[in-house]
Amino acid sequence: MTPMRVAFVTIGQAPRDDVVPELLSLLTAGPDDVEPAQFGALDGLTEAEIAAPAARESRLYTRLATGRHVVVGAGFVARRLEPLLLRLDDCGYDLIVLITTGVFQPFRLRTLFVHGQQAVDAWIAALVMGACELGLMYPLAQQHRPFAHGTLIQNAQAVAATGEASRLDDAAAQLGQASLILMHSVGYTEAMARHVAALTGKPVVTARRIIAGAIRLHADLLHAAPARQTAAAPFQPDMLQPDMAQSDVLGDRLPDGAEQLTPREQEVLAAALRGEGNKVIGRRLGISHRTVEVHRARALSKLNAASPTEVIRRMLIMGNR
Repeated sequence: MTPMRVAFVTIGQAPRDDVVPELLSLLTAGPDDVEPAQFGALDGLTEAEIAAPAARESRLYTRLATGRHVVVGAGFVARRLEPLLLRLDDCGYDLIVLITTGVFQPFRLRTLFVHGQQAVDAWIAALVMGACELGLMYPLAQQHRPFAHGTLIQNAQAVAATGEASRLDDAAAQLGQASLILMHSVGYTEAMARHVAALTGKPVVTARRIIAGAIRLHADLLHAAPARQTAAAPFQPDMLQPDMAQSDVLGDRLPDGAEQLTPREQEVLAAALRGEGNKVIGRRLGISHRTVEVHRARALSKLNAASPTEVIRRMLIMGNR
């Protein structure tokens, strides 16, 4: 069988030999069935040429080719990532894999494409049903606290921050009430997951394992048929941080690269994040509840989010990056 040609793309610099070999080891087909190539959005840049995040810009924590880690603005990464993906789309790869979380912008490619954040979002959406309490652990992008951890608890109705910790063991302790735990970054290894599982006695899943599962699904598609274009995939107000649902700050917290919301869309989404129903929002704004539904749907579509709860989870995570 001809090896599958896969382009692995990082938001930092290639090669990511701390990530890609473990991803390949998680594939049922085995690493010999994959011909990997690696690319980075920051390739070719010196550390001095990498733009620092703006004051209110979302931050991403990533690795350079030297092994050093940097904090970079999400907007700067997005502006370099899109042309890289479009260039790779013309290079004849069987599959392109974006090996990161924290990038919410959708990308339309002809090549089969695994979007790391979208794969993780789909997994979360499938699990947060009923009484499931999903614990999420993610790295804090702060240069003075390298790889410190934030934690969240999410269920079908709400998501809330549960703490921060400089040690993995302390972060694990904050997720004791969770039914299962997701380590929400490709920086978390399988060894770290086994450690957290031993500490908590809970099932633990890494973003790496979810992305590897998505690669396996696409590999099956490739082996079964010719490659074809694929398409990318009531809240409790007391769980919100005090300023999180205010329309005057909502725009500053939206993911970089998101299409700009209109003032009315910001008003409607902010109200939805506070837990208000469509009829309540409509009466207060003097519009019909059907119009509210349209504004809400357009706002979520622009953010590439399936629900207000998904937006809140992103805001909590990205607010600490």
